[in-house]
Amino acid sequence: MGAMELFFVDGDISTQVEELAQFIGQQNQSAASFAAEVAQSNDPVQAVLTASQGVLPKVSEDKVEAAYNQLFAIAKTGESGIDGVAATVAKDISANAQSGVAGLRVLNNLYNLVNAAQLAVFSEMVVLAVRVNMLPTLVPLVSQLPKLLSGWTGSAQQKADVVLELRNALDGAQLGNEAYATELVFLEAIGASDARTAKVATSAIVRFANLSAVCDLDALASLDSVQELSQGGQLGSAGELLNALLECDFEQWQKYASANADALKELGVDADKATDKIRLLTVASIAAEHLGEDVPFNKVSQAIGVEEDDIEMWIIDVVRSGLMQGKMNQVTRSLVPTRSTYRRFGADQWSLLAERLDQWKSSLESLQPVIGNAKLVAQQQAMQMAGQAQVTIKE
Repeated sequence: MGAMELFFVDGDISTQVEELAQFIGQQNQSAASFAAEVAQSNDPVQAVLTASQGVLPKVSEDKVEAAYNQLFAIAKTGESGIDGVAATVAKDISANAQSGVAGLRVLNNLYNLVNAAQLAVFSEMVVLAVRVNMLPTLVPLVSQLPKLLSGWTGSAQQKADVVLELRNALDGAQLGNEAYATELVFLEAIGASDARTAKVATSAIVRFANLSAVCDLDALASLDSVQELSQGGQLGSAGELLNALLECDFEQWQKYASANADALKELGVDADKATDKIRLLTVASIAAEHLGEDVPFNKVSQAIGVEEDDIEMWIIDVVRSGLMQGKMNQVTRSLVPTRSTYRRFGADQWSLLAERLDQWKSSLESLQPVIGNAKLVAQQQAMQMAGQAQVTIKE
């Protein structure tokens, strides 16, 4: 018997079931007999769904998506609907798909078709991506997690499980920045009510210290769950580390790191990377205190314990990290910061911002007479020009 092609059928459901049954039977060299068995079944829809297990995931890549689209169309007419069978189908795909690309594509199609089962399907997408070493394909979804979580049907426990499943998978794939971002989602969306939150917060604090590409400390420290755990003393040495990252300049950090070397090592903090992170944060803090002012290179180099000849590279690193914007003047060997990020934006920072806004307001008010005079002069000049102009129309 020649290879059978699968087509979408616009006819009734029995015709669609028969076609898919023949296709499934063909995979076992028994297309006709299996189709007959399905047709005689009390529940042909359920029969074909059951028979698809372990068979359709192994279909060739060029046919598997069409086969599953046919299966999904049939499942929608069943007693349980597509949501009722989605978890079972997704688990079969994640365990048996021969092609990771095709398997993820099919799971994506299924995810977009279901409502209540989206959480279960997403979980199996993570399982499959890990199994076939294609986890980077799910990285763009990390930024969408807050929105996805709000739309998923399931308990807080189930949602937390899926987020941590993704975090663990990203961690295993050496995608530390993305794992950290996932932890922030957990801490914000799940909160301190979950028994695992303190452990996740501890992990996020250590990651912040170790990851060179992550510099927005306020995004972590300002989370309600982190503040609640820290104030309640539930973070232990990790809470002390967070406070040090928030408050210490470079000199203070050196004293803290020396006094707490064993605790930092036990947490898994990379001392060199954490020290470099403090250097970046210290430069940003200096910049925040001197916006629009000339800051001598030697002042910055002394503040972070490096040679003045190396300070330009450190300033470039601070700018590249997103902590600061500004200009360097090689002639005066100084930095003029135009924007800087605070480690923690609290009451003191709001007060300083209000003070600067008042200063800007006063400066603008002082410019109003100058602007008014300039407009008056421009109007007078325009009137003079109009009086001098002549228009002659030849009759």
